[in-house]
Amino acid sequence: MSWDIFIQDLPDVPSINDVPASHRPRPIGDRTGIIRKIKEAVPFAEEQDQDWLFIRQPGYDLSLQLHMEDRDTVRYIVAHVHGGDQSAVCVAAILRALDLRAHDTETGELFDGNSLDESL
Repeated sequence: MSWDIFIQDLPDVPSINDVPASHRPRPIGDRTGIIRKIKEAVPFAEEQDQDWLFIRQPGYDLSLQLHMEDRDTVRYIVAHVHGGDQSAVCVAAILRALDLRAHDTETGELFDGNSLDESL
């Protein structure tokens, strides 16, 4: 099963339906810092090109696409989950490392990684 998770600046609300219509997500950080934090959380993440990281290990199969505001600033990240029974755990670790929230397109809700085993 494949789905996308949008990692971005989201307010601290209980549901995606509670995000105010007036909310305009801010950029999430500089490219170098974002990649460093992702690699600290997921040491086997591999950079490819300027805007992609791939995470492929047994149990993990996802790619991270950095959407840029400008040359150095990341606006948001899309985690393309291609499979792997531990990929959601990986996304949860990335969210904790970046101190961000995410919108899960599979459920239509905020991604809840709190109930997942935290070990990679």
